[in-house]
Amino acid sequence: MSDIKPDLKPIAPRQIEAVAAASAKVIDFRRYRLARLINDASVQQGELARMMRASANERTQLAQALQGAQRHLATIADSYTHLLTRLAREKDFRTACQEAAELDDLDEMIRRRDALASELADIRRTVRPGLRIGLTAGCDRPG
Repeated sequence: MSDIKPDLKPIAPRQIEAVAAASAKVIDFRRYRLARLINDASVQQGELARMMRASANERTQLAQALQGAQRHLATIADSYTHLLTRLAREKDFRTACQEAAELDDLDEMIRRRDALASELADIRRTVRPGLRIGLTAGCDRPG
């Protein structure tokens, strides 16, 4: 037995019990990784929920902005229609003024001028607050 190295000592029973107690505290890495994955998934789920709430808020704001823009465009279209109607009436008024100016009968010219002036006053009375377009008539100019 001289082959036995003197630095190796046999393990005493108390040392075996200490090793067994220490091994009970060993962490199973598979369970640790699973717990970490569950935790990471929970964090990601929370982040996803936050992003979805932010997205829903943005969609709500966008819908409100689009509704406002739609109302604004409807108002513009209504104003444009009203303006086109007024411009057509003004064109008709100017044409009638020119026709009245071309007449040789002075009484008929005056009668038409008064009727057209009354119509122009009606056109100007229908001006809406958003439309302040000056209508100029050439009826009082000699033709």
